[in-house]
Amino acid sequence: MATISNPKRQRIAMLIVAVGGALLVARVFALAGDDAEIAGPVQAKPARSSPAREAAVVAAGAASSVRLDRLQAHEARQQAVPASRPAASQPVLFDTVSWQPPPPKLVAAAPPKPVTPPFPYAYMGGLSEDGVRTSFFTKGERVLPVKAGDTIDAVYRVDEMTDKQMTLTYLPLNETLVVALGGGS
Repeated sequence: MATISNPKRQRIAMLIVAVGGALLVARVFALAGDDAEIAGPVQAKPARSSPAREAAVVAAGAASSVRLDRLQAHEARQQAVPASRPAASQPVLFDTVSWQPPPPKLVAAAPPKPVTPPFPYAYMGGLSEDGVRTSFFTKGERVLPVKAGDTIDAVYRVDEMTDKQMTLTYLPLNETLVVALGGGS
């Protein structure tokens, strides 16, 4: 431990220790004052006292002493209150408080509406004979000739066909789908 050689510094250090000690003692008495009274100044008894005077001193001493009956009643009330919740008359000091609004109640969302898938066939070309348009589509190595009124794989029904587009109905959802075709005949 380092020693302080300057007398002025020694006095400052002792003053700091003394003030710190005094503050510590004051804090201890303040905390103890919550539960019990701090003794007041002692009054010297006169050499002669009358019985009335002695009764008054005893009554004053009883008033300033710790009331054990009140302490026991307080402990009985504390034991009667369940530990999980504080008494209604006692405020909850360190309870958490949220300033955020409560989260919205989750409602089971309806399943998303099924969507018509894109037409899975690639257009190869088409021809018109006697006013009837036939278009050719491929899927993998399979080639399909399609005319208006045909049903493709029991999934698509061809409603109308022109040189530039074909109108289909997707049968599982009964939704209309338009597929663009290459121009020309």
